[in-house]
Amino acid sequence: MPRNKMENQRIRDSQRASILEAAKGVFARKGWASTVADIAAASKVSQGLIYHYFSNKEAIFSELMAKAIQSDSLSFETVLKSEGTPTQRLETLITRIIKYRHESIKTIGITVKLAMDVPSTGNNHEIMRRILQNLPSEDSEVKDLQELMKKRFQSLRDVITQLIVEGQNSGEFALDNPSKLALMIITCIESLTRFALDQLEYFEKYYPYTEIIMRMLKP
Repeated sequence: MPRNKMENQRIRDSQRASILEAAKGVFARKGWASTVADIAAASKVSQGLIYHYFSNKEAIFSELMAKAIQSDSLSFETVLKSEGTPTQRLETLITRIIKYRHESIKTIGITVKLAMDVPSTGNNHEIMRRILQNLPSEDSEVKDLQELMKKRFQSLRDVITQLIVEGQNSGEFALDNPSKLALMIITCIESLTRFALDQLEYFEKYYPYTEIIMRMLKP
């Protein structure tokens, strides 16, 4: 019997997901030198099938990053709404972010940096921004990804600020400007990620760093 629409869609979704999963490994190994042919070989499909789903490797990379960013932002909100004191929830959030950045640098981030031969610019997302600057500005997928990255930063800033306000109300945190404190925490995380990108072994020597960052908030 011929396949129905739902079955066809399921197959398309499965093929697309398989291509994206294979692309993650290719980008991690070869960085921006990766080609559609490399991804096709890793996916065990034809290049023609990949072009049926994605216009080029930039589109594949953009979708991978979009999925990572969306997942990251949802994680922020989950921590905010979880149980525990403001201190406990903020500690969890900072630990998760630093761990995520650490894992990103050990996979796709650092290989893309090396392949692009660009100076260290900080975290994985900053490296991706550098790549995006080299992509066609009229590309709608790139514009969507850039907008997602802005929203991700805003989401992180808002969640940290809200946790600080809650902690100030409960007497756990110092009564400095919440937005200023949130900015200081984000700056620490960004600087640590840049440090990990430049000197990963030295970064790992003193990992984790959450307890030290949290001291800035003590009354």
